[in-house]
Amino acid sequence: MGDKPKLLICGDVGGKFRSVFDRVESINQKSGPFDLLLVTGRFFGQNNDELESYKKGYRKVAVPTYILGPSYDVTEDLYPENEGEELFPNVTYLGKRGLYTTTNGLKIAYLSGIQSKDDTVEKGFFTGSDCLAIRDACLRGQPEFRGIDILITAEWPSEVQNLDERKIDLGIAPGSDYVSWLAMHTKPRYHFVASPSLFYERQPYRNHSRQHDTRELATRFIALAPALNKVKEKWLYACILQPINKMRMMDLLQGTVDETACPYDTKYLAQHVPGAAKNMGNGQFFYDMNTSEGEFGGRKRKHRDDNQRDRKKPEFDTEKCWFCLLSPTVERHLIISVGEHSYLALAKGPLNEYHCLITPVAHHQSITQVPSEVKEEIDKFKKSLHKLYATMEDVPVFFERNFKTSHLQVQSVPVPKSFKSNLAEEFDGQAQAEGIELSVLSPEDDFCDIMPPGIPYFYVELPDGHQLYTRTKHTFPLQLARDILSSPSILDCEEKSDWRACQLSKEEEVKYVSSFREKFAPFDFTSKD
Repeated sequence: MGDKPKLLICGDVGGKFRSVFDRVESINQKSGPFDLLLVTGRFFGQNNDELESYKKGYRKVAVPTYILGPSYDVTEDLYPENEGEELFPNVTYLGKRGLYTTTNGLKIAYLSGIQSKDDTVEKGFFTGSDCLAIRDACLRGQPEFRGIDILITAEWPSEVQNLDERKIDLGIAPGSDYVSWLAMHTKPRYHFVASPSLFYERQPYRNHSRQHDTRELATRFIALAPALNKVKEKWLYACILQPINKMRMMDLLQGTVDETACPYDTKYLAQHVPGAAKNMGNGQFFYDMNTSEGEFGGRKRKHRDDNQRDRKKPEFDTEKCWFCLLSPTVERHLIISVGEHSYLALAKGPLNEYHCLITPVAHHQSITQVPSEVKEEIDKFKKSLHKLYATMEDVPVFFERNFKTSHLQVQSVPVPKSFKSNLAEEFDGQAQAEGIELSVLSPEDDFCDIMPPGIPYFYVELPDGHQLYTRTKHTFPLQLARDILSSPSILDCEEKSDWRACQLSKEEEVKYVSSFREKFAPFDFTSKD
């Protein structure tokens, strides 16, 4: 499977195995190879006689095919007993619900059946707990959850035609509120369902932000007609899809001229469980996606009861900070050098081998709020890194994002010296594409004199000493600096724009740190008398 998998998605097969798989094979020969075929609708039909030739191996399936489970129909006994089991060679039963991740990293969530009216667990039906399990599987290990690549559901979401001025009569039932809830929480780039008759592609809709302070990706909702239908409505859809975790944020959030707002009621986003109130009581846990723990990772947070909102804000627990040096959660194997007030560490998911962080030993939120002795030592680390990078014909770009972070991190990324004169233009151009205006300071200016303490901001220090900055507002692309530095015009490593997509193993991190420490030693002021 390549970096950008090629997929085919189809509607109801309805027992027309030979015609469907012959058509897929023909397309695969002309336009493939395709990596997989996803069946969104019913695989079996009233007559399934053609099945035997595939089970006995007389006929072959050209593209690996994945099917959903039954939807309250008489064919449910034809499905394999176990989820993930092959029905016959190259055709796999996904199961009732879950998250399937391809070898390339494509994330596909799926939900079979129709919504149970009374949440009774029964074959061919799904419940709220099924939707919750899918949501949790998608969010697990994602402190800054972007979304998933594909959501496949047997039942339509309710309200999906809201804000669609075309008013197309599709002849469908109202749909499921639970599916709407699932779509809002998982934020798929594509949501596929089967249509009983007509092909329907909704205008892309922009997902809701939980706090309305960040721009979210857009979802394309597509309903495919039954295979080989008499009115020749589209039943097979082809797409090339780069996995979401390998995309640059600015590409992922790019808008379209025909997009609409989210058609679903915001009440779904406030519900921790489908159909239930957000307040789940003491002891319940959920993934709080409104916090960021910076480049070293994230963790689960306990849900706060609504009646606690007016209480005094608790003091920050430094023992739980990922960067405070005395915290048990700090990853000490990443540390390169320690000074009196600050230390140098390898960045998590680095853009290159010498991408590092300068961060204070004690807990301070931003460079505008640190004591003078801390700032002076951070500047010493900067000067040392200038000297180190010079030995490699590189120059440093320093940046800091005081927005959705709790502990100061000045990141340092070496770039080739030949790009030095183009950096300001690259930052300004791509920032403007995001609707962000960067202000400029000369090398003689002190940023801390310009920016009042406590104000959120984004700050860049270029190799020649010029400084770029902006005050961050309710929406700001968290990976902006990485997006720009990883672009083809600078480091040409777009696959590393998101630190989570290029994390190293602990063994690799230890190796990087050892090499970094050795090269840094001649310039390390902390080891001087």
